[in-house]
Amino acid sequence: MEITAKFCPCNFEYELDDVKDQLEEMGIIVLEDRCLNYCGQCLIQPYALVNGQNITGNSPEELLKNILQSIDSINQTDKQ
Repeated sequence: MEITAKFCPCNFEYELDDVKDQLEEMGIIVLEDRCLNYCGQCLIQPYALVNGQNITGNSPEELLKNILQSIDSINQTDKQ
């Protein structure tokens, strides 16, 4: 299954560059969408929409960890 991670370019703009780069290296489609309609959350914590699911973290590192767990879950579901 194709996996897409959408980011708001205003959400922790520079801090998430490494997260995006690592996901792209894994073959994940990384998109920046001007607004994902999570404006309140956007100001408070890093987040991404992974195949439409809102994934958050208290730091960019935690966000990456949570995204990877979500991807594993998606891949496990596809295998069933």
